[in-house]
Amino acid sequence: MDLSYSPEYEAFRQEIRDFAKQHGHKAPRGAAFGGGDMRTWQKLLIEHGYAARTIPKEYGGYGAEPDGLKSRIIAEEFIALGLPMGMSGQGISMLVPTLLEVGSEEQKKRYIAPTLRGEIIWCQGYSEPGAGSDLAAITTRATEDGDDFIINGQKIWTSTAAQADMIFCLVRTEPDKPKHEGISYILFSMKTPGIEVRPLVTMTGRAEFNEVFFTDVRVPKSGVVAGRGLGWMVANATLKHERGMLGDPNQAGTRLRAIIELMQ
Repeated sequence: MDLSYSPEYEAFRQEIRDFAKQHGHKAPRGAAFGGGDMRTWQKLLIEHGYAARTIPKEYGGYGAEPDGLKSRIIAEEFIALGLPMGMSGQGISMLVPTLLEVGSEEQKKRYIAPTLRGEIIWCQGYSEPGAGSDLAAITTRATEDGDDFIINGQKIWTSTAAQADMIFCLVRTEPDKPKHEGISYILFSMKTPGIEVRPLVTMTGRAEFNEVFFTDVRVPKSGVVAGRGLGWMVANATLKHERGMLGDPNQAGTRLRAIIELMQ
């Protein structure tokens, strides 16, 4: 049995190596979170189809057909060459595929391209002090007021909240319905008045997580994804993509290489 790559795929591998020779010096080294150099690198990767590869062009991606082997070759070569992969994070890896799956056309056009370019940093507003493993027990309330919702409540363990521009958040819009049916999934700016972020400092001295408090936060209804009361369905779509992100072997390979280089 011949398990070698076909000439087509070996030619694709060579294209990546040629790209690395031509552009590898532009790769960011130790770039800050969402830094300009990383954004420039991300733009270059998208242009060549090495990031956002299967995202449609109309939403800022490369527009290629899905091909698992080519995706695997990209990862293999970037890891072997010590080049950083494209940007990831909660917006790119979790929200973008969710919007492609269930978002409105307006939401796709408004958010996907700038998120892919690293221009919008997102955080996830799911867990609450009394709603962790039982996520449907959330109590953060969104009360209707004309074309807006007024949000009051609290989220916890919110990573990147201090840096985020936007949040995708679970709120209770129908408190009288069964808990899984009264939830909506809504997008809004973290710069909205009434939002307070408090860092949770761990024993390492770092604050990787945060508490987020909402006090009379007014947000437009247009931020609701898929429809009012459908938040549980949308949340599960996002969690599906989150599991894929957390189990990404490419990240493990990159980290292993960094550890080996540090030890050497």
